[in-house]
Amino acid sequence: MAENLTYLEIAHKILSEEPKLKQIHYRDLAKKAFDLGFIESDDLIIAGNISSAMNSDVRKAKSQGTEPTFISYGKGWFGLAANEPRGIFADIRNKNQEVKKHLLEALHAMHPTKFEELIGEVLRNLNFENVEVRGKTGDGGIDVVGELVVAGVIKSSVSVQVKRWRNNIQRKEISELRGSLRPHQTGLFITTSDFSRPAIEEATDPYKNPISLMNGIELVDLLCEFGIGVVSERVTIYDIDNDELAFDFPESNEIDEEQGIEIFANYKNHQHFAIYFSPTKIVYENEVYKSPSAAGTKVQNGMPVNGWKFWKYTDEKSGKVHPIERLRKK
Repeated sequence: MAENLTYLEIAHKILSEEPKLKQIHYRDLAKKAFDLGFIESDDLIIAGNISSAMNSDVRKAKSQGTEPTFISYGKGWFGLAANEPRGIFADIRNKNQEVKKHLLEALHAMHPTKFEELIGEVLRNLNFENVEVRGKTGDGGIDVVGELVVAGVIKSSVSVQVKRWRNNIQRKEISELRGSLRPHQTGLFITTSDFSRPAIEEATDPYKNPISLMNGIELVDLLCEFGIGVVSERVTIYDIDNDELAFDFPESNEIDEEQGIEIFANYKNHQHFAIYFSPTKIVYENEVYKSPSAAGTKVQNGMPVNGWKFWKYTDEKSGKVHPIERLRKK
């Protein structure tokens, strides 16, 4: 292997240097590694070794209860754990994935004619013109036809075949679609399942009429994008704009309650120091006070004071001075 990188290091390098590459199949990962000169061949054996290395990393992390480097999405697809959304964004992602899963199942349950009409609507949203759903009346198994208009002047005639299958489409089905095409026509195969490797190779053969492919995941993504069969909800998330407001909030209000944090106050041209352990424990001049205000009142010889504003501390990261009210846990 070039640069003496391990398979895990190669996978991590490729995934981390392409942030938009959220998921990748191990065969495609091997091809990228070969193109970049990281491996001497992208044959099935080496690709399988890369897949095994990533699966081992996932299993090892799970058994040890540690954070994995990679995530396995099943069927040979992998991604970086660091690229996974977290918090509320992970909740939204999980909700959307669940909806897409149910939507795909709904497609499998649709009547064939309704499904073909749905595909026609998808094509119209993709800016196809003169879309016609032919169904059983189509020639050679062609279900939908249309014209893809490019730049408003170039029209390409496209014949579409659709399959509500659960098993992957094979080379045979791609060849049959190509055999149904007229000269200068382009083919598009849409399925609710996926395509086998031989089917993909057949569709992308540069010496034959091109066949475009759309699998179930891609179809569901388009349905969601166009709002077909789903409804969307707008979610507003607020965050502080520190630059706009010139605020400099500390990243954490956590205080080590064993060591505390040094606080200070200026009173009558004299600086007083105390140790803040918690809202109910402030030590000033070796005496424990149950609130910042009580300690501040002591400093001012019995004059009441709002201790949360009276006492200050220096933020270790920014070096700026803030009232200790910023340390108060909400």
